[in-house]
Amino acid sequence: MGRGLTVRWALKHDVLLGSRSLEKAAAMAREQGKIAKGYYQAEFRGSIVGVVNREAIMKSDVVVVTLPPEAVVPMMTELRVHLHPKQIALSTVVSMRKRKGLFAYAPLAGNESRPQTKSAAEILQDIVAPIPVVSAFQTVPATYLNNIDSIMNIDVLVASDSKEAVALASKLISDIPNLRALYVGSLENSRLIESLTPLLLNAAILNNLKDPSIRVVPWMPTSFET
Repeated sequence: MGRGLTVRWALKHDVLLGSRSLEKAAAMAREQGKIAKGYYQAEFRGSIVGVVNREAIMKSDVVVVTLPPEAVVPMMTELRVHLHPKQIALSTVVSMRKRKGLFAYAPLAGNESRPQTKSAAEILQDIVAPIPVVSAFQTVPATYLNNIDSIMNIDVLVASDSKEAVALASKLISDIPNLRALYVGSLENSRLIESLTPLLLNAAILNNLKDPSIRVVPWMPTSFET
């Protein structure tokens, strides 16, 4: 997910790729930079630079979290000291498990006395508050994003408690051709968005579909038309 977003946003934006290892970040940046420059040619206006995680956070307006679910709490708890008040965080994280060949939504672990019911985005919000969190991109297949030639007529469901953060995230979404941001309400609705990912994966497995996603379309019976 992170690689695909990097190449697509780099057309117009300066993107910092963060990693614990500067060498790994720099190598990823060189790889993605070659793809972007080769594809966009003279239209390429942005940049891709690899840095350590703390620098990526300190120098960014939007912190895009594409971590594995199990890394969200420890990593963001460690890195939150580098956030500043004017930022937003965008979570693409989905916590799920695979059992007997199918996927199920599995909220991040709590404890025996208090099982976790919050979405990954809500847990991230608890960690980084008062920085607002936006939940998005969970139903956009990484395969599409990573294939720069793919044309994605896809809706991106967006949830957040901050309308200002939603506006900024929606602008970034619209910077990727043929993606449409659809605001679906407060951040607690990220539980519904995140749970759609395993549902779509199961639809693909059980019905021989390739990377299904979501497009919301209006519908009205012909008899109702005036």
